[in-house]
Amino acid sequence: MDRLAARGTTFLESHTADPICCPARTSWFTGRMSCEHAVVFNNTPMVKGMPDMGRWLRDNGYEAVHAGKWHIPGRKMVDSFDIVYGEHWIGEYADESVARSAEAYLRNRRSSDPFFLVVGFLQPHDICYWIVQNKDPAEALRYPEIGGQLTPLPANFHYDKREPQFCKQLGSHRWGAGGKARLTDDWTEEHWRYYRWAYYRHVEMVDAVVGHVLDALEDSGYADDTIIIFTSDHGEGQGHHQKTNKDFLYEEVLKVPLIVSCPGRLVEGRKDSTHLVSGVDILPTVCDFAGIEPPPDQRGYSLRPLVEDKRTDWREFVAAESFITGRMIRTQDYKYIMYKGDPIEQLFDMKSDPLETRNLATEGMYASVLEDHRKLLAAWESKLKPAPAPEGGWLRAAKKKKKT
Repeated sequence: MDRLAARGTTFLESHTADPICCPARTSWFTGRMSCEHAVVFNNTPMVKGMPDMGRWLRDNGYEAVHAGKWHIPGRKMVDSFDIVYGEHWIGEYADESVARSAEAYLRNRRSSDPFFLVVGFLQPHDICYWIVQNKDPAEALRYPEIGGQLTPLPANFHYDKREPQFCKQLGSHRWGAGGKARLTDDWTEEHWRYYRWAYYRHVEMVDAVVGHVLDALEDSGYADDTIIIFTSDHGEGQGHHQKTNKDFLYEEVLKVPLIVSCPGRLVEGRKDSTHLVSGVDILPTVCDFAGIEPPPDQRGYSLRPLVEDKRTDWREFVAAESFITGRMIRTQDYKYIMYKGDPIEQLFDMKSDPLETRNLATEGMYASVLEDHRKLLAAWESKLKPAPAPEGGWLRAAKKKKKT
């Protein structure tokens, strides 16, 4: 990953459109928000007929290839790509095998036609399963020899607990009747540090296979005119705000890596900390470089002017959704979070409090800032075209889909 960063532009203010696997990935591929493409949970199917990136590039003269994780319910990979590795419905394979399939394609390809290759790695996603499987008591943690190497607790491990009620329920595995207990409830600080150490080991796993694909691309002869976009669907709690996993709207899961690289053609070794970017920017960016018009009703911007170091008008704020009701508005200085129907809102000063430890929403001197962000949210939502909820509602549809 450092190799990619040295050869491209790294966007430090990159945000997922929705901090859940399938909703985020569907937003990549459609350029639309979760409420529009209908994948608001991991089990609700995508709107039929809505274009996705694979279909769009394929229909516009590109050989579309997919290897690895897909995670877009209601849309088969074989219906969107010319070449697909494997037949698993969501594309979950060991990352080494995914890397080897991508290598094989690049090293053996002889066509001069343009190609669009998606390589979907699984890690570090499976830290969520590590949490379930590592429930040892503090005195019996599995690798005592690493005790001196454990990652320290984050500075916002202790935080402002004035949260919306729904947010309190997010960010941890749950068990028991109604999911009332959290697997982390009995954790000591050593447990939290052990989990954080393990997360970085998962990152190392995927870092290695990224290198395999980069090697293959360079050996193939296509590297000089291939744009590489590296990103992730969501982040990980890592103990910030004493949360694990994803699905809430704090920085740790909203912020995702995003690097755009093509050495010799695009700006190299730059960190962009100014522009607010989103997962919905991926599709318009790909279409811009491909020289084709993007599908209609795009919610994102092309990153091409930014990585070519050209001046361009940019957005005032970036937005995200979570679990249908959750909304986030991030401007240059502030972040606003709300859950529809919950009286508690959150407002953070991202310049003086980037770890989100002080909720300013109830402090009178910030009333006008709070109201400004409410208006930004309302204006943004007014431009969306939400998909109709299934009969019986989203929750019922998700449960039914899972049972099926």
